[in-house]
Amino acid sequence: MKIWRSLDDVPDEPGRTALSLGCFDGVHRGHQLLLGRLREVAGAIEARSVVVTFDSLPAQLLYPETAPSAIMALDDRLDAFRTAGVDAVLVLKYTSDLAAQSAESFVEHVFVKALHAGAVVVGEDCRFGRGRAGNVEMLRNTGLRWGFGVTVMEDRTAGGVGGRRYSSTWVREALTSGDLATAEEILGRPHRIRMHVTQTSGSGAANGSSVQGMLPPPGEYVGWIQMGLNEGTPGTLHIVKTSSRDEGTHVELEMPGFFADKMHERARDIAFDFSQPFMGATPREQGE
Repeated sequence: MKIWRSLDDVPDEPGRTALSLGCFDGVHRGHQLLLGRLREVAGAIEARSVVVTFDSLPAQLLYPETAPSAIMALDDRLDAFRTAGVDAVLVLKYTSDLAAQSAESFVEHVFVKALHAGAVVVGEDCRFGRGRAGNVEMLRNTGLRWGFGVTVMEDRTAGGVGGRRYSSTWVREALTSGDLATAEEILGRPHRIRMHVTQTSGSGAANGSSVQGMLPPPGEYVGWIQMGLNEGTPGTLHIVKTSSRDEGTHVELEMPGFFADKMHERARDIAFDFSQPFMGATPREQGE
C-alpha cells in the first residue's frame, strides 16, 4: 500500500482512482464495509483504490475544547487500511487553511487534479469542506461536471448490532464506560493504544507515556503487549487516576521480566491490545 503524506507526494500520473474520504477513526466494521465497496468499485472501473484521510481529527482543530479523543493512532489507522486491501492512502494534515477551503475547491484540487478520480465512494452522512458544505448532493453535482461517479453506502447497509449502526461515536461510548467487549465487537478486533515505555526493569514494571489512542476508565486491563512485528507477550495495563491537582491518568505496565529486558535494550515504543478487564478492577489514586 502506498502512503502519501501530502499532495506533493502524489505522483504526477497516479492513474485513474476510485476514492473515499473521511477520518475513519477506529476503522470499525462499518468503515470496513465501505472500504470493501470501494475496492469493488475500483475493480469495476479498473482503477486504484485510494483513501483520503486526515491527521489529526478535524474536530480537534475546529472545536478543541469539546473535540473527542482519537480512538486510534494514525499508524494503526494506516495498518487497518492496509489490512482492508486499499491500494493507497493520502494523509492530509488538517490545518486552518484546509478547514477554510471550500468543498468545491477541495474536490477540484484533490479528487480531480491530484488523484484523477473516476469514482467516489462515501457514506450517506459524508460532510467536508468549509462549513461542512460538502455532502452527497454536492458530490453528485460536481461529479457530473468533472466526470466521476458517486456511490453512496446508506446507513441500512453499513452494518450494526441490535438495530444500531456501527459508528466511531459508539466505540467512544463503549470505551468511556469500560465496555471493551462492545468496543471489540464494533471494531472487529481488540482496541489498541500505543505508548512510549520508560523505566523498564527485570521485574517487568514499566511506565508509559505519550499515549496514542483512547484510554478506557482507570483500572487494570489484561491484553497483549506488542514490540515490533513479531515480538509480543501477555501483560497487564494499569490505568491510574492521578490526584485532583493533575486531573489526568498515569499508565503502568506489567510484563514478564525477560520481555522487559528486551525493551530495556531496544526501542521502547510499544502497542497494547486490550482484552477483557479484570473483574472488580477499581481506580487507584496517586500523588496525594
